[in-house]
Amino acid sequence: MTGFHDPAWVSAEDREAVTRLRRRVLDDYGYRDVMPERGLSIDGRPALTGIDPTKVGKYVVLSVRDPLGGHEGPGHAHRLASRFGPAEEVGSTGLFQTATAPLGGGESVTVVATGSGSPDLELALVELLEHTDAEVLVYFGAAAGLHPFLHPGDVVVSTGVVREEGMTRAYVESHYPAATSYDVVAAFLGAAQDAGASVHAGVTRSTDSDILGNGRPSIGGYLQPRHAEVVDYWVRAGVLSNDREASAVVTLGSLFGRRTGVVLGCTDTYPSGRTLAVGAGIEDATTTLVDGLRRLQRMDAAREESGARYWAPQV
Repeated sequence: MTGFHDPAWVSAEDREAVTRLRRRVLDDYGYRDVMPERGLSIDGRPALTGIDPTKVGKYVVLSVRDPLGGHEGPGHAHRLASRFGPAEEVGSTGLFQTATAPLGGGESVTVVATGSGSPDLELALVELLEHTDAEVLVYFGAAAGLHPFLHPGDVVVSTGVVREEGMTRAYVESHYPAATSYDVVAAFLGAAQDAGASVHAGVTRSTDSDILGNGRPSIGGYLQPRHAEVVDYWVRAGVLSNDREASAVVTLGSLFGRRTGVVLGCTDTYPSGRTLAVGAGIEDATTTLVDGLRRLQRMDAAREESGARYWAPQV
């Protein structure tokens, strides 16, 4: 299975019509025959992640090796995957490390440890979307709290992401919404509440610049007037937190027919004077991620057994 995931109930005729439309530009592309449509490979595996596609689960978590979240070092993928069960390395390169563990109900979950920022996430996402049967993509990591009522240690479940980074604009106009999937959000919120976590659900924001883009002075106190407006602008808009990667996962996942979700641990809220606490919120966020994906797997199984197209509480 590669490219766009169509719902199972779409007729073959309608699916073919959509496929023709999606490939129309490619069919007329002058460099089509010299560009590797499915990307580069080394020894039969996707070149940048080095994954064995047959060992990637239906549920995939992408997470940055982030010292602010306590996720340093090459073992991040294996450590996080091990929270689900016995983990197996299924890919490793200088850019990405990937491990898979059992999730329950005969399904598995794969964790990809990445570098920082949307361009790094794009490299992993394209290989996952093109070469595996992954159906659910989740971004997990640390976030800077923005709204004053967030505290270090809180958990944020994103219902949508402001696309203020540049990579996704190469795929689709900036007014295309980065909206997470309702059933994935419901599973994470249920898990967080059951765990007693201090959880917030709402809109989050992804930027490229972690410094000026978040209203923090750069070298020598460098700050332009527009940067001084960043914090208040997004607080007035009700945005909960900032990161650099969630937009990539949600936008590309949505474009290519996958369900998406975001779970973040809040390590600081500088606008309200609550400074950095390394790793704050990560343990509760990890519990939310693990129990939430297990809950989602059960929801998916119930939906499939009932024959329903979409999950709903009565299912």
